[in-house]
Amino acid sequence: MHQKQTRAELLLLLAALFWGIAFVPQKMAMEHLPPLAFNAWRFFLGGLILIPLVYWLSSRKEVATPEEGTRVKMGWRQCLPGGAILGFWLFLGSALQQWGLVYTGAGRAGFISGMEMLLVSVIGLSLGVATNRWTWAGIGVALIGLYILGDFSQESQMIGDLLVFSGAFAFALQVLTADRLVKRYHALRLAAIQFLFCGLFSALASLAIEDATVQGAIDAAWPIAYMMIFSTAIAFTFQLLGLRHAATSHATVIMSLESVFALIAGWLILNEVFTGHELLGCGLMLAGMLLSRYGAHAGTHH
Repeated sequence: MHQKQTRAELLLLLAALFWGIAFVPQKMAMEHLPPLAFNAWRFFLGGLILIPLVYWLSSRKEVATPEEGTRVKMGWRQCLPGGAILGFWLFLGSALQQWGLVYTGAGRAGFISGMEMLLVSVIGLSLGVATNRWTWAGIGVALIGLYILGDFSQESQMIGDLLVFSGAFAFALQVLTADRLVKRYHALRLAAIQFLFCGLFSALASLAIEDATVQGAIDAAWPIAYMMIFSTAIAFTFQLLGLRHAATSHATVIMSLESVFALIAGWLILNEVFTGHELLGCGLMLAGMLLSRYGAHAGTHH
């Protein structure tokens, strides 16, 4: 069992790494493609890649099985409505995040997106999900960090940060919806449908308001390829397989590292430089995320 747990946690670490690095190609793609067009390409192609993975993993019985006694709806058609709803929330979150990256740095965006985990607790509370004092303490620390990170003198960067934060809110709704659906439907099929719908919504919105070209997509080929293969198909599958055997508290810490990887990738690849107060803000946000999630799990073990 110990070996299984170690392997599961390694898969989660790789997923967090792929997602953290993803902020760099997302930022770079904005030089060639408008935000919605980029999302249309990455999600639609990512969804298509996931389809053969669904069949391969299903044949190996690797797909997470919900609790005993629950009837899981396995068919593509049965997963369609839930996948479409998830696709809408993903579309909204990704569009806001991508727009934000036009104005703000990849490392900053990575940390602000990490607030999604805290927003899950806050929105969950309004839906009647109990939250303990650890979670509130974590949210408080993270908000102080967000305030310190915020540079109110640069208006365009602040707009970018706000857009990314709004995107985190939509992602939190997507997580809460997925949490309910995954107990009743085939998880990987839901994921594939979600990506295809997200790509479709992005394409329709892009056609309506953006001026995107095929040449732009060709110029942004490697960011699209990275997002489609590593950030969508591989990372999502690793997360799904990893969550089956990883210890919950460990999984929390590992998934929080996504924002740290985003910061390092932004620094190494895009030469993004962080000031002392920005690093302090990021540190407090990470501490708040960990405190909140650890507390949430401590609360469930009583």
